[in-house]
Amino acid sequence: MVVRRRVFGEAEQAELLGTLAEARKALVRAAEGLPRRSVARAGADQVVANIDELAFLLTGSREHFWEPQHATPGE
Repeated sequence: MVVRRRVFGEAEQAELLGTLAEARKALVRAAEGLPRRSVARAGADQVVANIDELAFLLTGSREHFWEPQHATPGE
């Protein structure tokens, strides 16, 4: 059996997740204004992917920061 040891306390983890959420939102907003095939856009996208990987390590979900999907009424 594998024992998982916490690296961060709950308060530290919550603070880190909050900071990562702000950084991720800022990167997504910035990337929207960059050309799709630019080096800057690729760099921003890679950092967002890395933030999602950190979220997976901390929460068990790579989709922790993702916005909920929009649903069509009646579906």
